[in-house]
Amino acid sequence: MTQARQFILPGYLLLCLVVGGSSQAVWGNAALQLLGVGILSWAALAPDPQLLTRSARRLLWLTAALVLLILTQLVPLPPAVWTSIAGRQFIADGFGQLGTNLPWMPISQAPYDTITTALTLLPPLALLIALLRVRDWNVGWMLAAIVTGAILSVLFGLLQLTGGDGAWYFYKVTNIGVAVGAFANGNHFATLLLVAIPALAALAALGLRKEDKQQRMLVSAVILAAGAAIFVGAIMTSSAAALLIGPPVVASSILLAARLPKRRVKQAVLGIIILLVLAAGSLATLGNRFPGWGTNASIETRTGFWKTTATAIRTEGLTGSGIGTFEKVYSRFEDPSAVDRFYVNHAHSDYLELALEGGIPAIVLMFLFLIWWSGRAREAWFQPTGTTEQKSAVIASAAILIHSVFDYPLRTAAIMAVMATSLAVLAGAKGRIRPAPPGEQLARHATL
Repeated sequence: MTQARQFILPGYLLLCLVVGGSSQAVWGNAALQLLGVGILSWAALAPDPQLLTRSARRLLWLTAALVLLILTQLVPLPPAVWTSIAGRQFIADGFGQLGTNLPWMPISQAPYDTITTALTLLPPLALLIALLRVRDWNVGWMLAAIVTGAILSVLFGLLQLTGGDGAWYFYKVTNIGVAVGAFANGNHFATLLLVAIPALAALAALGLRKEDKQQRMLVSAVILAAGAAIFVGAIMTSSAAALLIGPPVVASSILLAARLPKRRVKQAVLGIIILLVLAAGSLATLGNRFPGWGTNASIETRTGFWKTTATAIRTEGLTGSGIGTFEKVYSRFEDPSAVDRFYVNHAHSDYLELALEGGIPAIVLMFLFLIWWSGRAREAWFQPTGTTEQKSAVIASAAILIHSVFDYPLRTAAIMAVMATSLAVLAGAKGRIRPAPPGEQLARHATL
């Protein structure tokens, strides 16, 4: 492995975090997608690929099923078929009013939006496949890329709050007056900070095992500085996501570095789950007591979005309206008397939005994925074969999955790239295998 090759995937991940913070970054996302095609080609031509674990193969099958679902939604269907699909009668009525014959139509109600959305999957897909297939990468550098991206966003956030003229906001539609980092949305910035915490904890756990005392002292200083930056960033975001998910993430990351008996780990995990439930309950019932965090308005508006989206799902739920069609479909179900100059571009719940756009097939895939994830998370934390990196990946992906319940972090290339990295590590991707610490050699060889 050459020195240059091991920085390709960490560099690409960092680039996703810097320029992939919003769908408004048209040219940035286009560049990421083109580079993703190159990385996919590199992975396909890898001369000495990694052996896929059973978990990795299952994850790839789920990924292939998602791609197939999107492609199926783009296949033109004869009028007799598509007019029989629930929620399509208004389209047929429109052609009738125009006095034209019914054309062949796909399941997607906005096929060009579906194609555009499908292209946004190229960066995470490229990372996932490359991490599972090629050997020219190091997990430590991938973790460092996540932490570096978070710190860069903190620096941007400081400039945004102190600049005064708005010059450091990168997107036209954004949260002016709030630190958003390299994102358009402060909540998505908070998601990056949340996933950076377990990445930093894993780096600390690995770095502090070094035998050289000076190296350990240097690692400690860097970790403390990075941790302080992430803490400052979390305060700046004023995000309800940080308020809700932050404490369980911090507790889990501390547990990551601790070496406890299996029984104690189970007790600690149960305590963290209870902490998360209590935080969610407090936020839902006492949201109006945290005016500085905007929780009251956030809860009220999201409740309205979810009710309208649920109504749309009942109409479109069999086949879905088409990936990427939410904005156009949602407007049909809004109360006309409540419409103002603001528009709803997402359901503020990735699960509800995917259910609306993908229908029953997407719902089935979500359940299958969560079953796969739960099994891998349990093995990573409670089996001797679980590594520090995999435990970190569990915490990071869990933070994203929980945040996706009440927001849409997975609609940005940046967070999708982190999720793909976490899932690849969780599925057993290793890249260049680091030397095992004393006492772990036997367990490491038993991973497969």
